[in-house]
Amino acid sequence: MFLFSALIKYSETSLLIDEEFQIDKDVPIIVTGEFNVDVKRNEKAFGFMKKHFDLNMVPTNSPSTLGNSYFDTAFTRNITPELRNYVCYSSYHRSILLRIVTYPRTI
Repeated sequence: MFLFSALIKYSETSLLIDEEFQIDKDVPIIVTGEFNVDVKRNEKAFGFMKKHFDLNMVPTNSPSTLGNSYFDTAFTRNITPELRNYVCYSSYHRSILLRIVTYPRTI
């Protein structure tokens, strides 16, 4: 519920609540975490993120656990980070890191 309430102001779903609400579709959004669903085997589970918030799943080729599952993932809109795994030698789980490349503005 927290995720939905935090992102509702960036979604067209908010227009169902208040028709005069101004949606900022240009704001970059990153949602990342361990979703406890193997995204390589169950990509349809994340249709909610695309449908309601126009968030796309960041592609990954490296599993996030030693059991070759993909529980960690990131969803983005208007930003394209690089997804990397953090190697931890004391855990079954490999957390993900997002690398965001920014370029200086030219005026």
